[in-house]
Amino acid sequence: MTSNHTLNNLARLVTLRQGEVDRRQAEIASKQSVRERYQRNLDQLDAMSRSTGSRNACSPSLALNDANYKQTVMRLANSHREDLALHDADMVAARQVLSEAFRRREVLAQLLVRQRQTLHRAQSLREQKDQDEMATKAWYRRLA
Repeated sequence: MTSNHTLNNLARLVTLRQGEVDRRQAEIASKQSVRERYQRNLDQLDAMSRSTGSRNACSPSLALNDANYKQTVMRLANSHREDLALHDADMVAARQVLSEAFRRREVLAQLLVRQRQTLHRAQSLREQKDQDEMATKAWYRRLA
């Protein structure tokens, strides 16, 4: 009974660890979608920055306005690049946490497999012993 109880507890722990792994994977998937959004925004900002310098300004005030606009877009793009770099660092940390969670789950899963094998071997030995005893009793009865 104690062995079955231990196996059930180990199985529950493996299930809990798998839940943690699943949560971490969902977190990384979410972070990946945020990263892709950052990257699309950066691509669009770069395109906007390139398109503003191509116009031929008729007046100095339009040229100044274009220069201010381009500078603002470039500042926003730089800010996004910094945010993306921080986000990438956060993703690296999240992947390490996922790796550690997966390792902990795998260790428990392997322990569970070994415990089940040990229990199965013990049960097989008990069954073999019972069969040997019954065969011995039957042999003695035949002699008597």
